[in-house]
Amino acid sequence: MRPYLRVANVLEDTLDLRDVKHMNFTPEEFETFSLRPGDVLLNEGQSPDLLGRPAMYRGEIEDCCFQKTLLRFRPHDGILPEFALLVFRHYMRSGRFRREARITTNIAHLTQVRFVVMEFPVPPTREQSEIVRLVCAYEGEMIEQFAAIARAPAEALRQSILKAAFEGRLVAQDAGDEPAEPLRARLNADEEARLPSRRRGRSAMQAEAAS
Repeated sequence: MRPYLRVANVLEDTLDLRDVKHMNFTPEEFETFSLRPGDVLLNEGQSPDLLGRPAMYRGEIEDCCFQKTLLRFRPHDGILPEFALLVFRHYMRSGRFRREARITTNIAHLTQVRFVVMEFPVPPTREQSEIVRLVCAYEGEMIEQFAAIARAPAEALRQSILKAAFEGRLVAQDAGDEPAEPLRARLNADEEARLPSRRRGRSAMQAEAAS
């Protein structure tokens, strides 16, 4: 009995190992379906938008195998596993896998025959490494920003948005538009100027009513 990964375990850029099944593998089958750290697994059958959803096996489970419903990409020399993972994530998100798919009853299938002939970029390994570094840095910044938004109380977030709106930082400003702060000051001044006349009007009406 050996552990094996299936479609349910392979999410985008991560393996869900909370429910790993086991079954018998003969020595020959183990040789064929065993995983090595750096192997990238892709969903062979999935909804069209998630077809080819990839994740990397990093040796999390010893002597682990994979099911036939997954495709395994094992990078050769000159291809970084992390770079291959980014390429396949891009292919999933851009619909490249979907264009190669055979779709039946809302389930798309990426056969091995179609997968092995797809184009694959192979820049120098130093360039691959830099691409991976930049993508990881940008994704890390986005995760931090979303986490900060989730932690912010709703009222504080609303006040922050209003402040940004008054300062003209939400959208690009037209050079001909009046800045928000002078506009608000002018409107307040106009309101103050109208108050005395309103008071006089109310006083006259009160005096007429009294007479």
